[in-house]
Amino acid sequence: MTDREQEQRERAYKIGEDEGRPDGAHDHHWKRAERAGDLVAQETDDVTKVNQQADDEFANSDWGHNNAADVRPPSTVAPD
Repeated sequence: MTDREQEQRERAYKIGEDEGRPDGAHDHHWKRAERAGDLVAQETDDVTKVNQQADDEFANSDWGHNNAADVRPPSTVAPD
């Protein structure tokens, strides 16, 4: 069994529990869990794509070329 199948089983079980475990609704819960899993996978792909675009933009900007020695943390002591 793959991780995705296990996650679908857990989602279907949770849906059934939330609905009070009605008789004969297993197939319906399984299909709902499958759709939810597909949405999660799509959202994950979308987030990965956006993060990759941000990484690329950062790497090509002036921010990505700063020397670590030029970057200093903010002071914790207030000037008097």
